[in-house]
Amino acid sequence: MEQKKFEKGSKFEKYDLDGDGIISDEEMSQAEKLHEIEQEDLKAKAEVRKMAAQRRMAWIALSSMLIFTVILMFPIIPDTRVKLLGDLSSLFYVAMAGVVGAYMGMTAYMSRK
Repeated sequence: MEQKKFEKGSKFEKYDLDGDGIISDEEMSQAEKLHEIEQEDLKAKAEVRKMAAQRRMAWIALSSMLIFTVILMFPIIPDTRVKLLGDLSSLFYVAMAGVVGAYMGMTAYMSRK
């Protein structure tokens, strides 16, 4: 049986590692392994970006709690307005603490995994 030779510039040319114009089974298995490694690398990079975004979100939540507290302590804001915001501020603190706690919990969980 005659082996198939690939044209120059073919999309399969990159799999011809020894440059003889014929793609052997060994070259195909190496190409498959390379493809799997590239896919794993892409997944790892996506995971790193995801973790960075989560870390940023946790820091912003923590910072916003601090900034909100400092703003409420300024004498410019009347006490009556602070009392009116009491229920809302409680929800705000619980929500932001939930974001920070979820990040810390998942980070600890993933480090043990």
